[in-house]
Amino acid sequence: MHFFSNFDFPMENREAIINFEGSISFETMEQLLNKLKSARQFNALRKPVKKRVYGTVVESIDNIFKYATPFKGKDLVLRRPPRIQVKEIDGKFIVSAGNLIRIDQIEGLKDKLNRVNGLDDHELKMLYEEVINKDASDEDRGAGLGLITMAMRTDEDIRYQFDPAGPWHAYFTMHITIKE
Repeated sequence: MHFFSNFDFPMENREAIINFEGSISFETMEQLLNKLKSARQFNALRKPVKKRVYGTVVESIDNIFKYATPFKGKDLVLRRPPRIQVKEIDGKFIVSAGNLIRIDQIEGLKDKLNRVNGLDDHELKMLYEEVINKDASDEDRGAGLGLITMAMRTDEDIRYQFDPAGPWHAYFTMHITIKE
């Protein structure tokens, strides 16, 4: 199984700051965030960049925790656990996250990602205010607030892909790049 498929990063001498694959629990979240906070590369960042990287990692882990489809079962194609990776490459921090989702979630997720990728900073701030002030319904699994805040933290589009994982599932991967 190859996680990053079309989005492989160039080979670097540096190891990933975080390279985790498996179920996400509150304890796991805490361990991953402590690992990030203790990393030399992270601590060398200016405070505003550090906050953007940290916030993006928190949001990525939270999205996996809330929205990942369980990967247990007999079908090996569905045994793709969630994954999070943080790497520093050439002055950029790349936060990559992946998890199994149901096929019926793809279009809504694509719409949200394409929407935030198509907005400028001012439009993102307006959308953030609109979403945060909207009353959440019981049916609303997420208003895309996490995607909006991640898009606000990067100067680049959120890169993403969906790889087939059986007849009713796909493996969703996204990459958020944050410049130092």
